[in-house]
Amino acid sequence: MEAGAGTGGFLVQYRGISSKLKKRFLRKPNVAEASDEFGQLARELSEGEAWAQAGLCCVAVAKCEQTLLNASTEVSAVTQAARYFLKAETVNHQLHCPSFNEHLMTAISCFQHAIQLYMEQGKPALAASLAVELGQALRSLGKPSEALTWLCMAADFHTASPFHHLTCLSYIASCKVELGDLHGALMMFTQITKLITETAGKPLTHAHKDILAKCEISSLLILLTLQPLPQQTNPAHARLLEKYSWATPDMQKPDVPYDDAELVVLLQSLVLACQGGDTEALSSLSQHLTPLLGPDHLHLLHILVTEMNRS
Repeated sequence: MEAGAGTGGFLVQYRGISSKLKKRFLRKPNVAEASDEFGQLARELSEGEAWAQAGLCCVAVAKCEQTLLNASTEVSAVTQAARYFLKAETVNHQLHCPSFNEHLMTAISCFQHAIQLYMEQGKPALAASLAVELGQALRSLGKPSEALTWLCMAADFHTASPFHHLTCLSYIASCKVELGDLHGALMMFTQITKLITETAGKPLTHAHKDILAKCEISSLLILLTLQPLPQQTNPAHARLLEKYSWATPDMQKPDVPYDDAELVVLLQSLVLACQGGDTEALSSLSQHLTPLLGPDHLHLLHILVTEMNRS
């Protein structure tokens, strides 16, 4: 990785290329050549997993391309720099190396610059994709609070693309769960459900059904955890709890956005166990539900079991 000799060699090469950009008497600097050489050095450094140094070279490429008025190449270089710095931070995080998050701060700055460039070019969808990429990376680094800002920005940029907007809202809801803001997450899941039912075509696409299923199960688990009083329960939430209760007319299977009869029965049993305060049944049901649920739902289920055992 970033050994001392390697770093020294990098500095010599970096300074050598930079010297070509200095103005000399009766001679213009060859910016295009310098840009190519910085790019080649960045590739060599990335192959050696010297991520931070590769990022610096990409920043140099971006500055050269800015001088040459190559907007598309500039934003590509800035984006690559952001990813290299983010990789450097991720490696430090995985190795538990002490740091001041300097690589992360530089990565965020590069992402922010690239997003600004895309917005100036009238490309909000590309700007949104970078905001999502940064937000998800921050979540993986255990920084959901910081991630929320970028995911909200991405949702705003994606207003012209309903499906991508819904996806961003789903990320925001999951982020709120990670922050322990169950009320905020429930409001977000409810908003997503409303948007799908009001704007999505009929019949629903497979992708829309997946989002709706995630929202429905997440909302149910949060409601069982919060246990709102009947008079304080949103009508939509009351209908959801009623759907999964055993008191449905003629014991009919409820209308759910997923095809898993076993999951329906287990969730109905979960509602019954929570309403009866049966922690033993809840513990048994959680074991049966574990292989049927994704990571986000399992996290909510863990919160539910923990809260029920406390009360």
